[in-house]
Amino acid sequence: MAAGLSGPVAFITLLGDYTRYISPVRHSSRRVLHGTWLGLVLGLLVPQLFGTFTAYGARAATDYAGPLVSASPVWYLVPLLLSASAGSVGNAGLMLYSMGLDLDAILPRASRARATYTVAIVATACVFVGHYAWNAQSAMTSFVLLLTAIGTPWAVITLIGFVRSRGVYDADALQVFNRRSRGGIYWYRAGWNIRATASWALGAGVGLLAVSLPSYQGPLLSLTGGVDCSFLLSGAVGGVAYLALTAQQTSRPVPDGIGAGTGAGQEPARAEGRL
Repeated sequence: MAAGLSGPVAFITLLGDYTRYISPVRHSSRRVLHGTWLGLVLGLLVPQLFGTFTAYGARAATDYAGPLVSASPVWYLVPLLLSASAGSVGNAGLMLYSMGLDLDAILPRASRARATYTVAIVATACVFVGHYAWNAQSAMTSFVLLLTAIGTPWAVITLIGFVRSRGVYDADALQVFNRRSRGGIYWYRAGWNIRATASWALGAGVGLLAVSLPSYQGPLLSLTGGVDCSFLLSGAVGGVAYLALTAQQTSRPVPDGIGAGTGAGQEPARAEGRL
């Protein structure tokens, strides 16, 4: 269940990449928000619940695919094969787009096409190496659980900033890093929002101490009865820590976050003309 929830959590900080293509004239922000949450639940959480149910029904706690095929009637094998072969194409396309976009942001000199080709080749190599060199399923489960524990406090801090800023961003100042320059209202200290970074690190640390992996059990699991609540604890701790560290700051219409271009704390300079 925790691994399944990693999908919606992972998409929280990526939704702006897709919702920016929706016309604000035809669709209100509230409608886009409701549509986004509905898509996350129906597209990611419900399939995970279905997988959990069928895994129990097929008694496939450790090896899902084999026992499920053995327990399925003949007529069910055709849609099962279609789901296995085509079910991940859409998500793979979205992830490939996001990975290329992220690498392009980290390495501004790399073009979008070159960054996408690079991550596609690396990801394909990792899939084959993971299949033949070690237990890829166990490694993948560990990866998504760790990513969720680390990423949830970042998402919570970003959402707190969105509420505080009322969705108003200085679009020009957000491009400082892409232009390989410095300064701007989001620069803070060498490009880092120290309070947000410290809050994220604290939340991520708690999440790592409460995670349950095939090869690692966090010491805080005893407090949750052995249930992996790492993403809940990390998000709660990161959010509370950030609110506490910024309690004395005046609320201003700029976003919070970790690094340059994603932080808050200064007044935007004529931001309304740049959005």
